[in-house]
Amino acid sequence: MKQKVMKACLGILWGMFTLTTFLLQSCANGKEVTPAQGSGGSPFNPQLPISVKEISPTNGAAGQKVLIYGENFGNDPSLIEVTIGGQKAPVVNVQSTVIYCIVPTKAYSGEIQVTIKQGEEIYSAEVAEVKFEYQRQVVVSSLCGATSEQGSNSAKDGPFNDCGSITNPCFMTWDPEDHNLLYDAEDAGDAEGVGQGIRCFDFTNKQVYTMIPKNSFVGSQRCRTIDFYKDDNGKYHMIVGLAQGNVNSTAVMMFDRIEGGTKPCGFTWGNGRVIVQNQGCQAAAIHPTTGDLYFSNYQNSLLYRVKKYVIEEFATGKRTTPVRPGTADDAAQTILKVQDKEWEFNIMIHPTGKYAYFMVINRNYILRSDFNGETFTAPYVIAGVNSNKDTYIYQDGVGNQARFGNPYSGVFVKNPEYAGNSDEYDFYLTDRHNHAIRILSPLGQVTTYAGRGSASLNSNPWGYANGRLREDARFNRPKGIAWDERDNTIYVGDANNYRIRKIGLEEDINE
Repeated sequence: MKQKVMKACLGILWGMFTLTTFLLQSCANGKEVTPAQGSGGSPFNPQLPISVKEISPTNGAAGQKVLIYGENFGNDPSLIEVTIGGQKAPVVNVQSTVIYCIVPTKAYSGEIQVTIKQGEEIYSAEVAEVKFEYQRQVVVSSLCGATSEQGSNSAKDGPFNDCGSITNPCFMTWDPEDHNLLYDAEDAGDAEGVGQGIRCFDFTNKQVYTMIPKNSFVGSQRCRTIDFYKDDNGKYHMIVGLAQGNVNSTAVMMFDRIEGGTKPCGFTWGNGRVIVQNQGCQAAAIHPTTGDLYFSNYQNSLLYRVKKYVIEEFATGKRTTPVRPGTADDAAQTILKVQDKEWEFNIMIHPTGKYAYFMVINRNYILRSDFNGETFTAPYVIAGVNSNKDTYIYQDGVGNQARFGNPYSGVFVKNPEYAGNSDEYDFYLTDRHNHAIRILSPLGQVTTYAGRGSASLNSNPWGYANGRLREDARFNRPKGIAWDERDNTIYVGDANNYRIRKIGLEEDINE
């Protein structure tokens, strides 16, 4: 009889040891664990209170595994509710004296409360004396925009929390004189829908409004890129690249900053005029040191240059006749051919002007073209592989080992780890059909920064979900991207979610 009792006791102890070991190992290895019913140990005794004695660890970020030690927790996870910082923490398992849970996002205060409840009936509750030290982390959230319950995607001017949809945000950049104004070029004629022209996200007034309506563009509503030219008098002019299918179509327009008007920022952009006519312009960019204008051509995959003195003439009104490549007007010089006909490419020039990336959107790779002091030289592949425009492969790797699905636009972000190197910038880019934000290092290493969240959310790599960069966050065909160096924040034009997404430290605000 004694042997049977001894064996039974040993069996119970071994079971408790096994479960405790499982809990500790689960906390250590970081793997997701499916909540289980019936964890063993004694059931909750409603005649006695619960008590919370200790937590381990005492600090960490969202997703951290935490053990809560105490008394009378019971053995049914469905009866346990744990909140950390007022946010509900998923309970993985429980065994009488130990609760295994996961730190939720936004658990800022760190106060831990354990409650035994069934439905709305509370049997016992206890607040831990020790607080969890919550560490804010970089997460994906939403700045503005929405899709209605009916699936309509109507845009309107208004505050961030009531501006309707953000329609087709394909290129984003900051105002050169007011870094609280973020501009968005919205293409009115591609697969992501009908854009509104040039929109402005005013962070001072927390409003979205249309800065240049799409009907302001001569002969085209397909604005693709935004850049700025600073004239010899120190005044800025907006340069807009426009896509159209005729050789006599508007390719590049210039707008002037006009003080006054009804916009909350106190000015607008007007006096629009055509400075380049050409077919299928996908991008227009001003070189940061020379002031020359570079623009692309889709039909023949050519890169053209218009020298600064010509741009200055347009800025001062000395010239009004648009530049036309291929005519007797030699103001537009053919610089290079990217590769073949109908290569759709964006031009992203390094802040130093030393090189540029050509984002070959419809062929799924990225070229680099070095600047020789006069102009850009023959490009070479820095990452990805030339592939069919409808072939979308997702793969991190170096150089031609990496794979993209419509790499669309990007922004150079200074990396403190590169301080003192010849190139101190990583390149963050939107990978449209892979629904992710990728990083391209100066040496050609491609990694995934955000998006394609955990498969536990659903089986698709796309969708709409905020939260941790890789564990939770989902995008749906992101296109535009901007970098705010003041607070290390990235903004993403999430085209098919009709929103501007934000990647930065968690904030104690309502999304």
